[in-house]
Amino acid sequence: MNRKKCAIKAIQLMLALALFVVAAQRTFAYTEEEEQEASAGADASNPTAAVNYQDLRYRYFDLKSGAEKHSFETDGSYVFHPRFKVTNELRGVSTNRGGDWENSLEELAFKGIFLTDGRPLGIKAKYALGLEWKKDLGDFREGTGSGADIIAPLAGIGWVPTDMDFIITLIQYFHSYSTHDGGSDVRSTGPRLIYIRKIPQIGGWFKADFKGVFDHEDDDDFSSTLELQLGKMFTPRIGLYGEGFIGDEVFDTNAYDWGLGLGLRFMY
Repeated sequence: MNRKKCAIKAIQLMLALALFVVAAQRTFAYTEEEEQEASAGADASNPTAAVNYQDLRYRYFDLKSGAEKHSFETDGSYVFHPRFKVTNELRGVSTNRGGDWENSLEELAFKGIFLTDGRPLGIKAKYALGLEWKKDLGDFREGTGSGADIIAPLAGIGWVPTDMDFIITLIQYFHSYSTHDGGSDVRSTGPRLIYIRKIPQIGGWFKADFKGVFDHEDDDDFSSTLELQLGKMFTPRIGLYGEGFIGDEVFDTNAYDWGLGLGLRFMY
């Protein structure tokens, strides 16, 4: 079995396992500690939650025409006030997208988000309004960077329909204020729909993250990807999660064909 089929099988297994555990929640009991761990892990994966965490992760992507990408990342957030948090992300990359294998830092990003409680349509929720800055650190010609520095305002609502579920609706506009190394201008709008389910039986969570992009530089061409995440907290502060990325194998996108990831989560 080739790597592509193995990856698809792994993603299907991850999704099936998550659905099984969710269904089993009505049958099996769980402890208060497991519920707290599940809440901690789920909150860290929720962009509208006010929690402190830092992730270390590795991601592999199968790209077009036999190219590959290995991404080494750190991602987290710090809550300065219950209504304001700052997220950080730093990525390094090893890829042969440009032909030869190249190693480089890829991108640095910071995001400030203001959070406000509310009850739209009578459902407990949190409003989010923020601004993201993305600094390209790679080289577009070598395939290690986008060739564009971007500013990206965002708005969203984090819905809490039940004690176990989160639904996050987000929209973000990306605009390049500087290009280099032959990179193209960026003007795009990205709608995003996230579903997160706490899984107290394993002290963990499941996340499905659908990301769309309307490319205004290409006649509003629409592309999309789906990211799946299944995780478990081993202590209230330390957890581990696996990821599956579904790209051009199912959807219409130039981002990647498919991918897999593994992350270590620290709550503080």
